[in-house]
Amino acid sequence: MMSVVFTMTLVSRTYETCGEGIADMPIADGLKEALVNSGLTRKQILTYGTDELASMLEIEQYVANLILEAAKQLD
Repeated sequence: MMSVVFTMTLVSRTYETCGEGIADMPIADGLKEALVNSGLTRKQILTYGTDELASMLEIEQYVANLILEAAKQLD
């Protein structure tokens, strides 16, 4: 149990430090991790369209749309 809590805390800190604004986005942790790994910030995400984001992250367009909508909610 302790390792699970430690891992979740570590992952949360990674989102906060590496992906500006990513931690606050209301999306699944796996998507947050993918965004952090891609080097994107929330502000950068807002500059892309659904097609561009989907292509860049190699994800379905509907998932890219979910990410964009989540990023917009925090504006």
